[in-house]
Amino acid sequence: MNIKSNIWFENDKHGFFGKGRIELLEKIDEHGSISAAAKAMKMSYKAAWDAINEMNNLSETPIVKRESGGKGGGGTVLTEQGHTTIALYKKLEKMQKHFLSFIESIGDDIDSLEKISKRMTFRTSARNQLLGSVKKITMTQLGANIMLSLSGGEEVEVFITRHSLDEMQITNTTTLFVLLKSSWIEVSNKSKENCNNNIPCTLTNITTDTHNAEIDLLTSGGNTLIASLSLKSFEDLSLQEGDTAWISFKPSNAILAL
Repeated sequence: MNIKSNIWFENDKHGFFGKGRIELLEKIDEHGSISAAAKAMKMSYKAAWDAINEMNNLSETPIVKRESGGKGGGGTVLTEQGHTTIALYKKLEKMQKHFLSFIESIGDDIDSLEKISKRMTFRTSARNQLLGSVKKITMTQLGANIMLSLSGGEEVEVFITRHSLDEMQITNTTTLFVLLKSSWIEVSNKSKENCNNNIPCTLTNITTDTHNAEIDLLTSGGNTLIASLSLKSFEDLSLQEGDTAWISFKPSNAILAL
């Protein structure tokens, strides 16, 4: 079963951003000209200009602006809001792709789809909630190590007791949520060899107070994570927004939820 869907932004019930207009913005950013962007997309200049006018009018701040003069004689450029809009759309598009791929893997099993729908509405104090499917179960004397494939393609390992395994009836076809408190996630500025659940991420946001730091991270597969650590520990890492940070967590520090 193939599932297709498009992302469309609305403002006051007026649609003003979709795949075509995001492409138009990218072309304007590439060529620095509305006419060149329209030509690259094989659309009329008027249609391109009308689309830009509507985007600018419906957006709280302009998306595109004209620049005059200068060495190149001026042109059309994206504003900061324009670049932010493209980045947001691309991120949502990537997350949507991974989610739909995960749903496609379930097929037409209505019971499984209903279970996933219920799982998406549950609430927990854990800041990080990652959806994944069981890939491998390895039994130990004390419990079970469960390898899961997340919706973004990353693999993580979680340890649970035998009692929990039996109680939750987890098998190789089970879909689960991996719950992680932000303080359970360790952050490094380099990859740690022989470290459990070692995943590279892009640092997207930093929030600090006098004692602590909270950072937002994005994996290559589109999963978002939040980590909390002391301000001193974060400053020692010398990380900035846009840098690659490596996260890790102990298999026993994660919680599985149905």
